[in-house]
Amino acid sequence: MKNFDSYRIINIIFAGVIGLVFIYSCLFLPDGGKHLIPSFYTDITGDASPSLGLSRAFSAIVRGQLGLASQFNPHALNIFAFFCFQFLFRLISLKVDSISFVNRKTWIRIDIVLSISLFLMAFYPLIEFTLQSILEVMNSIF
Repeated sequence: MKNFDSYRIINIIFAGVIGLVFIYSCLFLPDGGKHLIPSFYTDITGDASPSLGLSRAFSAIVRGQLGLASQFNPHALNIFAFFCFQFLFRLISLKVDSISFVNRKTWIRIDIVLSISLFLMAFYPLIEFTLQSILEVMNSIF
């Protein structure tokens, strides 16, 4: 039986959550599908956020409709690519434990740097929007 240390457990959890995102994307049609996760920001403010349409875009991507996905959300392809990479990397990381010539500490360091870097690149428009929104709220308060 494999030793279930924290790194292994984190990889299993991440792969499971990302797998559920892919399943969710497959269950709903991009056009006219009743997605369960609304854009709360848009519902509350009436303004569009950079995350608006991501569920529909992911549904289009898993069906190979990349042009439609870009219409729903221009950032969807980058974010979906990040999730695909992470899903595959999590599965590969589960196998790395059984390979003796791979230094585990080095692998984990590479994982951390690569994951953070790719996250920031994929989610930059959403992070920038969130920070600008926070600044606007703070400026309106003070």
